[in-house]
Amino acid sequence: MSRMGVFICWCGANIAETVDCEEVARYARDLPGVYIAQSYKYMCSDPGQRIITDAIQEHQLTSVVVASCSPRMHEPTFRKTAATVGLNPYMLEMANIREHCSWVHTDRRDATEKAKDLVRLLVEKVKRNQPLYEIEMPVTQRVMVIGAGIAGIQAALDVAAAGHEVVLVERKPSIGGFMSMLDETFPTLDCSQCILTPRMVEIMQNDKITLRSNAEVEQVNGYVGNFGVKIRQKARSVDLDKCTGCGDCWNNCMAQNRIHEPEREPECSVASPEIAAKVDAIAAKYADEPGGMVVGALQDIQEEFNYLRQDALTYLSRRISVPLSRLFAVARFYGAFSLTPRGRHIIRVCLGTACHLRGGGSIADTISRELGIGDGETTPDEMFTLERVNCLGACALAPLVTIDGRYHGKMTIAKMIHLIEQCQESGDTVAV
Repeated sequence: MSRMGVFICWCGANIAETVDCEEVARYARDLPGVYIAQSYKYMCSDPGQRIITDAIQEHQLTSVVVASCSPRMHEPTFRKTAATVGLNPYMLEMANIREHCSWVHTDRRDATEKAKDLVRLLVEKVKRNQPLYEIEMPVTQRVMVIGAGIAGIQAALDVAAAGHEVVLVERKPSIGGFMSMLDETFPTLDCSQCILTPRMVEIMQNDKITLRSNAEVEQVNGYVGNFGVKIRQKARSVDLDKCTGCGDCWNNCMAQNRIHEPEREPECSVASPEIAAKVDAIAAKYADEPGGMVVGALQDIQEEFNYLRQDALTYLSRRISVPLSRLFAVARFYGAFSLTPRGRHIIRVCLGTACHLRGGGSIADTISRELGIGDGETTPDEMFTLERVNCLGACALAPLVTIDGRYHGKMTIAKMIHLIEQCQESGDTVAV
């Protein structure tokens, strides 16, 4: 037989100001299965919790309903309270009469009637509850980190420092990731190798870390704490115990240095004399600055052609003896570079917190609707490119839009449409 207790919390004035808590308690006493019902100012306080535990013990209650605030806030509190006196914690339910009643209604009678309905529903629900018990499962104290870039390396070192075994998996023959390709790091311009190399050495020296480079994860089974992972280790044909990293095997590898019949280069990668002359001038600027050549040259090429042309990149690769793959890797790593044509007018819409709260999203949607393009896209006539950015650093002007680098603050939808029309009519950058 069900012996249920219902406890109504006033939550100070949060609930009691709008809901008649005593009336709800009187109503609950007449519900089938309810043995005791009472209210208290602060049911989550020590005296309030003691009211619940005393009632459970004195009246041998089999289930409890607490009508108070959100279960997200205090359900763990009340369930732990019930468990201290032997009641299964899952035989306790909460009715949210604060967020669902007192905070959304102004009429006291309506709020009270709704609170009664919520209590009645939770009373019927808890009647059908079954005691649940937490189970314990053995957990393997071992961690796998996939990817040995700087983030994966640091994660593996941190986990190992906490005393757990780590398996670090990297699909490439060497660890380090993109950071190993950079000369300097933003924003301090520190030497990337000075930061990365000591951590790479730590990985090899740490007894708790097992490195699986030139390997890929093929299958993951199981669940949290008990995963089973299948790793495919690619063949190296190198004795790692004898390897010194000199690179001679790579330079003399027959598979790597097989002679192929030269393939005809696609026409799009053959630079015209005009483009070659411009790239030569850009490369000459950095002849004495090899460290900053790649990024600086790419910035100048984008400024010259409005995007990174493939034929210009191919010619630059030969001109400065840098693999084309590295140029593309740098171009994709930095969001400021574009490998596709951009419009004559670059519209950037700020969606930072201030701009978002003042309608920045609606302005961006208006531009997309008017021009028929999405984020990062360019109109077919190559007049406009739309970019949604996280912050433009001028929150006082929110909502903010820039057109070709010029700021347009306190933007409205009508003003934005007018600026677009102005650009279309003149073809030039509009004035601030």
